This record gives sequence, structure tokens and C-alpha cells, in this order.
Amino acid sequence: MPSFLRTTIVLSACALAACASNSPRLTDAPPADLRMQSADPLRITTDDDYVARVNREAQRRGLHVQWINPPVRRTN
Repeated sequence: MPSFLRTTIVLSACALAACASNSPRLTDAPPADLRMQSADPLRITTDDDYVARVNREAQRRGLHVQWINPPVRRTN
């Protein structure tokens, strides 16, 4: 029985340590006034300039590019 008690205590201590290390911290969250300042959200659009440069270079080399995941950029 003492080994069962020791095992239970060790597992409980490990569980408490894991819970304590995963709790969110208030210092990590941005202040409320900074969260509300972002009234104009960023839009994600295809980076047409980059796509055009790559397609132009590929055409110059006689290749065809098929974009599966076109590159994107964030714009205002």
C-alpha cells in the first residue's frame, strides 16, 4: 500500500505542475485599449507582383507554372 500511495502522490504532483505551467498569463495578453485600436483589419490578397515575376521568368525559360497555393501578402 505505501508504494501505491507514493505513486498517487507523485502523479498528483506531476498533474498539478502541468496544469500550473499551461495556465494563461495576464501579462502575455495585450492591454484592452490596444486590442480595440485595430479598427482597419488587414486583408490577405494574392501577391500579384511576385506571381507575375515568376510567371514571366518561367515563360522566358519555356516553362509553365501552375500555382497550387499562390503567395499572399497582407494589405490595408
